[in-house]
Amino acid sequence: MTFKNWKSDFLIRAADDGVSSIILDQISPFLKPSDEAMQSDIAQPEARKTLQHYVNLTVSETRVTQGRIALSQQMTVFDQIESEYQVDRHIVAAIWGMETNYGSIRGNVPVISALSTLASQGRRASMFEAQLLAAFDIVKRGIKSPDQMLGSWAGAMGHTQFMPRSYIDFAVSANTGIPDIWTENPADALVSTAHFLVCHGWKSDTTWGQVAYVPDTSDLHFLRHHPPQTPKNWEGLGILTASNSRSDYLGLLLLPGGAASLGFVVSENFNTLLHYNNSAAYAIAVGHLADRLQGGTPLTFPLGGDTRGLTQPEMQFVQSRLTELGFDTINADGFTGPNTEIAIEAFQIAQGLPVDAFAGLELLSHLQSL
Repeated sequence: MTFKNWKSDFLIRAADDGVSSIILDQISPFLKPSDEAMQSDIAQPEARKTLQHYVNLTVSETRVTQGRIALSQQMTVFDQIESEYQVDRHIVAAIWGMETNYGSIRGNVPVISALSTLASQGRRASMFEAQLLAAFDIVKRGIKSPDQMLGSWAGAMGHTQFMPRSYIDFAVSANTGIPDIWTENPADALVSTAHFLVCHGWKSDTTWGQVAYVPDTSDLHFLRHHPPQTPKNWEGLGILTASNSRSDYLGLLLLPGGAASLGFVVSENFNTLLHYNNSAAYAIAVGHLADRLQGGTPLTFPLGGDTRGLTQPEMQFVQSRLTELGFDTINADGFTGPNTEIAIEAFQIAQGLPVDAFAGLELLSHLQSL
């Protein structure tokens, strides 16, 4: 479907859903393709870099230093966050740092154009159309006009990059009045982020997770599917965790970079971070940056891991080849999802390989040899 055809169809459906002709006429001129959104969508760093490269890039010494300064400068609002929402200030600051480098890079892409571009491409049409309708609601309420809604190529806005639907559902003011996440003052955006986390199950007395070291001889399939355990109990299963001081939570074992990279025992708060951005690499980077902001040490990745992530064509080959071999990935779109991970895991079991469900260079090489 061309963008023009999608736009015509979407406007008809929006009208049928009750969007007034006044709002549609106001917004229609802003429903136009964005080259930046189109190109950025196929090259997301979470999908194209290894976990090690992504964490090293996003949790740099410069970002840690800037974050500590930001925490000091915004001490009043962070005090408010911990008092009213019981969310650790370092987690909120880490999200702020990850999303916009503490407000310095908030984006200048017209949000309605970005969202309409992504919706028209079809891969996640329903999600981005829902975000468009939420953006329409922001305009309808008089909060922002279409030309004032600027943000990232993915349609995220403000200091902590709220999507329009998240703004409607979770934005709150640090004081009174309409929440303004776009202003130079980050207070409303930071408080809104804490509110978002609480609404998605954040537990005030629980860490996000910690590093776990998995012996080469471990039964990865058994451990990856094992019910949540305390770090102490994980140690009883042969998994060494990085800190004995964090033993009061239940966590799952996660191997986001495969068996050759670092493992993590992650809590329910890790899942809450996934609601903010559904990328394990992102959630780990947020958690690690929060740890660094309060004096933690950098992560040390083992030698021998992948030197790069798979390209989209390589990922498409992996998916197609697995399906040809009887391990159906459902779709060969070049993006790793639950269906692909299930297929990889089944293939690894059948081949007697380490069962980490990871789409990396070793799996690619193995499939190319068959």
